[in-house]
Amino acid sequence: MRKFFAEAAEIFDSVTRKDAYVSREVTGNTPPMVERLVLGALENDVKATYILSRLVEKRPKPLVLALLKVGVYALLEIDNVPDYAIVSECVEAAEILGKKDARGFVNAVLKKVSRREYSLPEKGDPEYLSVRYSKPDWFIRLLFDRYGETLATTILDTPAPDTVHIRANLRLSSPDTVKSVLDAHATEYAPDETGGFSLRPTPEVKEMFREGMVTYQSPSSMLAVQALAPRDGDRVLDVCAAPGGKAVYISELCPHSEVVACDIHPHRVELIRAYAARMKADNVTAVEKDGTVFDEAFAEAFDCVLVDAPCSCLGTFRRHPDVLLRRGADSVKELVSLQRDILSVAVRYLKKGGVLVYSTCTVTEEENEQNADFIESELGLKPCILPIARKNDGRISLPPRGEWDGFFIARFTK
Repeated sequence: MRKFFAEAAEIFDSVTRKDAYVSREVTGNTPPMVERLVLGALENDVKATYILSRLVEKRPKPLVLALLKVGVYALLEIDNVPDYAIVSECVEAAEILGKKDARGFVNAVLKKVSRREYSLPEKGDPEYLSVRYSKPDWFIRLLFDRYGETLATTILDTPAPDTVHIRANLRLSSPDTVKSVLDAHATEYAPDETGGFSLRPTPEVKEMFREGMVTYQSPSSMLAVQALAPRDGDRVLDVCAAPGGKAVYISELCPHSEVVACDIHPHRVELIRAYAARMKADNVTAVEKDGTVFDEAFAEAFDCVLVDAPCSCLGTFRRHPDVLLRRGADSVKELVSLQRDILSVAVRYLKKGGVLVYSTCTVTEEENEQNADFIESELGLKPCILPIARKNDGRISLPPRGEWDGFFIARFTK
C-alpha cells in the first residue's frame, strides 16, 4: 500500500505544482486506490492546507507536502484502514519517494492529524465555509451568488458521483439494446432524459465500451447536441470540438451529414480523429483551425454551428477537482474576450436561417448569460427555443448535480 501512497503523492505534486492535468495523470491503468487518493486529496486540498498550517511551522518541500496532503485525506476520509496503518504506510512512502530524511517528520505530523490535534474554523469565522467544503473562498461566494444559499449548499454538500454516464453508439447499437444487455447482467442503472444511462462501471459496461456499443459522455454534453437539433443532411461545424464527443454524437444523429470538427492544437485534432475512428464516425472531418481567425472558405457554409467554447470549466469541479487550481476569479475576463472573438467569427460561418448553439461547462454569468446577450445584441442572431424536454426561453442553465455538470446552453437563428 505504501507504493500507492507514493504514486498518489507524485501525481498530486504534478497536478498542483507542475500544472499537469489529473485526467492525463490518472488513466485506465492507474490502480483504483491511487486514483481514490489523488482525487480525494485534490478535493480535500483547502482543508488539508488549513490543518497543516496549524501543525507545521515551516512549509515542507513540495513532494513531502504532497505526501502529507494525501495522508491527511486518507486519515480523514478512509474508514476501512486503521489510522496507524495509514501513518505507517506514508512514512514508508517517504523513503520510496527518496525522502528518507523526512520519515520522522511525516510520522510526527500525521500522528497529530490522527489524534485531531487541531481545530477547524467555527461558524462565523471568515474561513468557515471554505474549510468546511474544502473549496476556495471565491468559488464558494460564486455558487452562493449564482444559486442562492439553499441550492449552493446542496451542491457543495453532494459528493462527487461514483457512477459514470454512457450512451449508445447509434451506429452499432441503440438505447434499447444497451438496456437489454444491462438487464441481462442485472446491472443497476438509471436512464435519463437524454437517452443515456448512469451506472457503475461494471465489467459488462467496460466490455460494451471495448466493443464500441457505448461511449462515455455526460448528459449535459449530450443535451447541448440535442439542443442544436441538426437535420440529417445538414452541414455542421463544431468550432471547438476536441476531444470530439459532441461532433461524433452529431454524426450519429445525422449519418448523411458532413460534420467538420475543429481545434487549434494539432494533438487535440488527433484526439478527434482517434475518437471518430473508434466510433466508426466516417462523416466527421477533423481540421486544425484557430476559431478566432476567419476562414473565407467557411463563409456562410454551414447549416448548424456549435460553439462549445473554451471556458473556466467550473461546472465540472466535482469530476475534475483540479479545475479549481487552474482558475480563479481573475481568469474569467480573459476567457470572455476569447469566447466573444470565437463567436464573432463563428457567426460568419452560419448560413442565413441556420442555427447556432453556444454552450459552456461553467457557472459564471459573464461566460454564460452575458455572452448570450452579446450574441443577440452585438452579433444580430435571434434566440429560439431549445427543442428539449426542459422548459426554456432559448437558454438553459444546469447546476452541477448528480451526473450533470454545471452547463449553459443557448440557441439562436441567423
